[in-house]
Amino acid sequence: MWRKMLKQESEHQWLAISAFFIFIIIGAIFIRGTGQLPGVDLTESELGNDHRILNSLYLEQDESIMLAFINGNYQLFAISGNQATELTGVQSEYDVSKVSDLELLTNKSALIVNGDDDVLLYSQGKIMNFTTSYGNNDFSVSSIEQSSNQPENYLMITTEIDNQQSIRGLNTTGITSTNTPTNENVVWEDLQHVGDDKWIATGKYNPPANTGTESPAAPDIKPAWATIIWNGGVVAPTIDSLHIGGYGEYHAVLILDNHNTILAGSHETILFDHVSGDVENIEYTSVAAVSDKSNTAWLFNGKGSKSVMKLNGNDREVESLPHDIPIDIETIGFDGITIFMHGTNDEGQSKVLSFDTSAIGSIESGSGFINLAFIVVSMIMFGIMAINIFDKLKR
Repeated sequence: MWRKMLKQESEHQWLAISAFFIFIIIGAIFIRGTGQLPGVDLTESELGNDHRILNSLYLEQDESIMLAFINGNYQLFAISGNQATELTGVQSEYDVSKVSDLELLTNKSALIVNGDDDVLLYSQGKIMNFTTSYGNNDFSVSSIEQSSNQPENYLMITTEIDNQQSIRGLNTTGITSTNTPTNENVVWEDLQHVGDDKWIATGKYNPPANTGTESPAAPDIKPAWATIIWNGGVVAPTIDSLHIGGYGEYHAVLILDNHNTILAGSHETILFDHVSGDVENIEYTSVAAVSDKSNTAWLFNGKGSKSVMKLNGNDREVESLPHDIPIDIETIGFDGITIFMHGTNDEGQSKVLSFDTSAIGSIESGSGFINLAFIVVSMIMFGIMAINIFDKLKR
């Protein structure tokens, strides 16, 4: 029977079989190739190769604020389209070299904070002072975060008149809360509103010297984070819980959904459910992270890495980049469509690694289309082969 089935019916029989196997091999190559993220590109910096970008904030497409370093000087720029306007001279005494926070507001304006001078508000191409103290309070602000559901409320990391760090609330209708003294061994650096009256603060923890667990010459600094409660009134914010990490730092706090928040770290990553209080460690580290408009978090590794972790809800996936990350990433931003990572290459030139999130799932990615085409064509060919075998057995 097998000899009968293998008997050559035409001179094209083996040619057709060979073409089928070639189709399978080529299809596998294409599917493997489209398994990498599309839309990744290395381009020139918006300010040129000689401007090292240290901090960036994208207000929307083609509009951003950037802190740059060039020829030993710090400069703050507002970029609109292809036009860059230096903001350094608007407030002649403002020290842009100390800029510690650029905060995007719900109306696409931005707050500029340097931990020393007054907070500045940048809106529609103009810059002005932003009031943070209603009353006789004397303090400076190193970080500020707007509430996502009550835009008149802000939480601030402050330095008080006695040089002690604290946390205050601000309601722009005319309320500045009393201050919350913080743990003397914790230095808070960043804030994130996560829902209702709850916020997250991240920073560094330096264990007391008398613990005997470290050398005074090389302190064992650990990452720290805390949940903070503040309802918008004059009562001081409350540090609800304090958590000390193992090593490294938390460089980003990202909102995934109404429950979950990601604390992305250089040596550990945490998934925190701020409703239930559950904490989960994720086995992935990164040097830069950002969330897009669909609340998908992207965690990027350092120079030389070829992977990125994508988190959306309960879904976690490590994606492959088309090439190794060629820069040391210093700042990351998202303009509503594209993720921008600024850094320097091996030659010390300022470059931008961009990632177009709209390319995912499109025909450009090709993966879904090629997979479907491969399955359909394979089913047709197998069907024809089955019919031919059935007819041959009948004869």
